Amino acid sequence: MKVEELKNYGKAYSETIAENSRELKKLLNKEGIKVVRQHLGILGSLRLMLLARRERKRLTGVDLTPVRQKGLTSDFFIQYLIENTASFSAMTQITGKEKAIAISHDIMDKIAWPMNELLYPSVEQYKQMEDPFQAYRDYMRALMVAEKNAGLHDYEVIEDSDKATAINITYCAFSEIPRLCGIVEACESACYGDEVFFPSYLEPLGIRFVRTKTLARGDDCCDYRFERIQ
Repeated sequence: MKVEELKNYGKAYSETIAENSRELKKLLNKEGIKVVRQHLGILGSLRLMLLARRERKRLTGVDLTPVRQKGLTSDFFIQYLIENTASFSAMTQITGKEKAIAISHDIMDKIAWPMNELLYPSVEQYKQMEDPFQAYRDYMRALMVAEKNAGLHDYEVIEDSDKATAINITYCAFSEIPRLCGIVEACESACYGDEVFFPSYLEPLGIRFVRTKTLARGDDCCDYRFERIQ
């Protein structure tokens, strides 16, 4: 198998989410709603749905010109982030921001693995490669080019060697849209989802995932680093 034959090679995240939207929605409804009900109960969950609907209408009016100027044209992806931001905003009105973040983490503990398995190549596919680290490195190169072209990310390559690939994300639509909506913390769960998924996904391939900063948490970049385990 060639790297170019791996699932979703050279596709931006906005494209793969759109293609798998039905499965993702089914997963969130199954696991996400279950977690919310554990925290809020049935009445609290109904209140959350009503507040989220109201927030969606309000946030639809937010000026997203800066995001579109970066090249993001996917209305589906923009709406996807608006809905996530609206749900988080509604949750903060019920529980407060810290509790809302904790609940979003609980949801990600349930869905990060199955969600990303829909979008990324399997561990087994990478293991068919002569050098899984090199294959992942090539896959990431193509992904970042696609992400920039789709207006999702700006980035700087800090290192690209046989030992490590390090990329600083300096602009991220995942955090920028919530920021423009006035609640950048809505992106925090996506960052946490990376931390749930990538370490255990990459370790069987001899790759270590390291990240110490994220834009959503107020840092100047997201410093992704993928190291070959010696």
